[in-house]
Amino acid sequence: MLDFQRYQAEFTAHLRNPSAHKKPKNVPDIRMAVYRELVFNNFLGSVSACFPVCISVLGTRIWRVLVRQFMLQHASSTPIFREIPQQFLAFLTNQDCPTYLKQLAHYEWAELEVAASLAIVNTHKQPLQSDSNIRLNPTALLLSYDYAVHQISKKNKPKKTELTFLLVFRNTDFEVKFIALNPATFALLTLIQTQDLTVSPSNFQNLTVLKCLKLFAEQIGQPVEAIEQFGLEMLQDLANQQAVIQKIS
Repeated sequence: MLDFQRYQAEFTAHLRNPSAHKKPKNVPDIRMAVYRELVFNNFLGSVSACFPVCISVLGTRIWRVLVRQFMLQHASSTPIFREIPQQFLAFLTNQDCPTYLKQLAHYEWAELEVAASLAIVNTHKQPLQSDSNIRLNPTALLLSYDYAVHQISKKNKPKKTELTFLLVFRNTDFEVKFIALNPATFALLTLIQTQDLTVSPSNFQNLTVLKCLKLFAEQIGQPVEAIEQFGLEMLQDLANQQAVIQKIS
């Protein structure tokens, strides 16, 4: 390596892990300390902003240790600060910590992901009909967990698994919303999302309420007449919340 490259490598290695790598020669420690503090605090701030409940559950001291380990051990694939929380999720996957904590972290990250989505949400208030063309809100994430992550807190750490389905989306007021789903609704919305992904994002391809319910009825082995009224009412409720949107003809 050239001299300046060697210097950069020594400088960054020391910032990442001061206890394992000496600082470059001729750099006063008081100046190096400023960089050490700035780098760690930037990582700490970027990660912590996304995971307030995780911090509450673990406690500030353990959280700082975990972020320090992330900084030391994880080779991030992006230089973008907004994407650091997602890199932290990848790091957390291989850590020896409770499964519920990893799933809680993913749940908290989902809010950031939806809030930052570039998708445009257009909706209107016309009541749904059987022939209404629909799709899932384009910002939506359908989430499945082994724990009731939305109920976890410092005083409520799960002692057993509880299969949990959630929908996270952003409405036209740029508010991130969370809806707890039952298994049937989760399955129906997954079907709608899957159907929508097979066509152009700008084209609903006649994905009507009735078509969705017919496909769902086939999936669960029931006649469409048995679920049509209930399904329409359920989709209307989700449309009122802007979780499901319809094409304006």
